[in-house]
Amino acid sequence: MTRTRNVFAALMVAAAASCAVAGAALAQEPREVGGVITANEGSTVVIRNAEGDHRVNLTSSTRIRGTTGVLNVRGEDHPAADLIPGLTVSVEGVQDGAGVTAAEVIFKEGDLRTARAIAGGLVGTEARVAENAERIDNVGQLVQAGRTKVFFALGSSALTDEAKASLDAIAAQARGLNTAYRFAVVGRADPTGNAAANERLSQRRAQAVIRYLERSAGITPDKFLLPAALGSAPVAQDPDVPQNDAEARRVTVTLAVSASARRP
Repeated sequence: MTRTRNVFAALMVAAAASCAVAGAALAQEPREVGGVITANEGSTVVIRNAEGDHRVNLTSSTRIRGTTGVLNVRGEDHPAADLIPGLTVSVEGVQDGAGVTAAEVIFKEGDLRTARAIAGGLVGTEARVAENAERIDNVGQLVQAGRTKVFFALGSSALTDEAKASLDAIAAQARGLNTAYRFAVVGRADPTGNAAANERLSQRRAQAVIRYLERSAGITPDKFLLPAALGSAPVAQDPDVPQNDAEARRVTVTLAVSASARRP
């Protein structure tokens, strides 16, 4: 009987050790995150993409590299201070609780120059931007002030010249407002292919639109609500149901202002 209890105890210890190892392995699961930096808190940066916000932890061994060239293979190391809001990055690391610990952060040198130019244009206006953001975030209700839809080729997330013209127009409308505003960006795909692939494609389309508005149309990252990627999934009480596959391959961009700003 004693021997049986000892064997049972040994098995329990082994099972517990196995679970601990499995838990440790899960905690160190490889993870890749790509998106736009919205905040740099020193040892942590926040990256936003169509899935939401992701906290990325930086360590002394994290390699931060900017790439150049046609194939983006040449590069140089950068300090963590260069991970500024508005910069598009790709992170490779491991899952660490609710965040990601980065082994490497990669971005294009051209994207860093663009992010710096945007940041430079905000010098002297940060107080006004913060005031506008607080005003619009506290009202609780937004109303539509403008809307445009841009369409894509089958399986593509590349913007056409017509799409760029539409985005330039709504960006100009936003910049002409005398009140704070936000953009809501919603990506879609047609039913061709499987649902997971369609959702990823709609994410790429939404991100392509946001990148264009930021880099080419003068819209700063703080002006965007969290983007949505619907894929080909139906939407309850959809106010704008696609009539065919071509209409489903789109991103809808809605310009919104606070309800109080629209009152006479």
